[in-house]
Amino acid sequence: MTDTEITPIEGTKTHPYVATIFLDPARWFDFERTFDDRPEVKILKVDRQVPSAWTVYVACASAEVVDLLESNW
Repeated sequence: MTDTEITPIEGTKTHPYVATIFLDPARWFDFERTFDDRPEVKILKVDRQVPSAWTVYVACASAEVVDLLESNW
């Protein structure tokens, strides 16, 4: 794999949908605290390559949860 290839982020068996959230690092604590113990979501990965805007990949139990996350964060 080269540096330009992107590895797709996949959901899990119980959480097949993946939301991609672009998050100000200053809001990370609030985001993690809000969603860490929620059964309908699982935080998969946090990409911190861009210091001012982290990319958070969240596995979701439904497409509706993806829509809510992506529209509200």
